[in-house]
Amino acid sequence: MKHLLIASLGLALAAPAHAQEVPPWASVDELHELAPGEKNLWQEADEFDRALARAGKVNTDPALTAYLQGIMGRLYPEFGGRLKVRLLNAQHINAFALPNGSIYVNAGLVARFENEAQLATVLAHEGAHFTHRHSLQQAERVRSAAAFALVVAMLGVPLVGDIVALSSMFGYSREHEREADVIGYQRLVAAGYSARESIRTFEHLQAEIKAADIKEPFFFASHPKLQERIDSFSELVKDDDNGEVGRERFVEATAGLRLASLEADLAAYRYRQIILVLSNPVQRREYPPEAAYYLGEAYRLRGEKGDDAAAEREFNSVIGAAPQFAPTHRALGLLYYKRGDMTRAAPLLRHYLELAPGAVDRAYVEYYLALMETQKPEDNNPRTPPQ
Repeated sequence: MKHLLIASLGLALAAPAHAQEVPPWASVDELHELAPGEKNLWQEADEFDRALARAGKVNTDPALTAYLQGIMGRLYPEFGGRLKVRLLNAQHINAFALPNGSIYVNAGLVARFENEAQLATVLAHEGAHFTHRHSLQQAERVRSAAAFALVVAMLGVPLVGDIVALSSMFGYSREHEREADVIGYQRLVAAGYSARESIRTFEHLQAEIKAADIKEPFFFASHPKLQERIDSFSELVKDDDNGEVGRERFVEATAGLRLASLEADLAAYRYRQIILVLSNPVQRREYPPEAAYYLGEAYRLRGEKGDDAAAEREFNSVIGAAPQFAPTHRALGLLYYKRGDMTRAAPLLRHYLELAPGAVDRAYVEYYLALMETQKPEDNNPRTPPQ
């Protein structure tokens, strides 16, 4: 069914846009009086905002929200109070703008960046969709029941008007995307950010999409090809490598978010993404020692030649640097159990239960320990309890 909806959607988006030419907003002062058609789009967007909030999809961490809003305020100071950034609790590589000035960025996308300038590149791009009123110009482009049904399935929230399909999932026309790139780049430079980081933004995402074989119809799949955008930004940047990167500020503000993103990726068995991110020395250094646990688990899940030893190495590094981080003791204990090394497995699993007395898997781990008591240390065929 999902494939059928995607196919129907592709036909719908192939139709001519019949875009209206409208002047961009110059400042927040121009937003008081809206034409009926645009007012309807804003009302739909307002309801979509409320639907996402009711569904618990929006991260409400005040410090993180303030950090994101501060970047947007720096990029678009004349639209203070109207351009509002909201962080979605979602791992897909996605960001989108609604016609009422709501800018959504997924946690999984933020977690992929190295610094504030890269994050600002995406926020500047999305802000341009609002200031240049792209939703109004393309309102005819998404009159598709299939698109609406797909959005509902993906977001898990009630459908609210045509604007959902227009802005949240399927992007704008290639012409509007290119315009948003140019305007966003200009905003990035005017705000004092490093222009060269805009190229690295898309290089990172291109590498992940290739490594993970992502084919979902989200932000970077429906926008112009990433290589085309890299080439375009390279032409814009040329020799301009001045400006602020904002690495330390970004790392501090997003530390918890990036660890939570690793946890979510691991829970969804997206081990290739974890390996890609944490095997990059530049990105790895920005994570706390506990991140090695997720890399170890990713190697274990992948299960290729040498991954077992790599997982053991990563787990041991966490135990050495962050010995109170309970999950690593469990993971390494089970790894040794699988090898039949009861001498090393049992103490690790017991220590895990000491560090996490309320662990939800206590009964499961205790069953392993009980099995080990019935097995001799030299037993190389350990019995595996039911999952």
